[in-house]
Amino acid sequence: MAGTSIYLLAGMAVKLKAPVDPITGEGYFPREGTIKLNGVDKKLIKGFVVDNEDVGTIEDSKLKEVSVKYEHKKSLSNAIYFFSATFDNMAVVSISAVPIHDHSSVVQGGPAYGTYFSDDEQQT
Repeated sequence: MAGTSIYLLAGMAVKLKAPVDPITGEGYFPREGTIKLNGVDKKLIKGFVVDNEDVGTIEDSKLKEVSVKYEHKKSLSNAIYFFSATFDNMAVVSISAVPIHDHSSVVQGGPAYGTYFSDDEQQT
């Protein structure tokens, strides 16, 4: 299994889904129960678990598919892990936080259009 990274602002939510085909029996079926993650016992939700619940939470999507809803609460990084019942596979979704910004400075990516910037403090 492979991992991926996504960028989220605080308040955003995404659905994460593991590929499973119940008709053919192919895919990654979720492990059940609890798992020790960074020294802490955590309950798996359809095979998924979130690293830092203060930064973001997962909940069951209530769908028949192997999916959860992740809600990002703070502008910090986080990770969601998926543990498969078969082959001891694990995948990681790394959440990169996008800080709230308004492009009012060069450091924040702006001001837009025609901005010229120099690290040299002496302007001539």
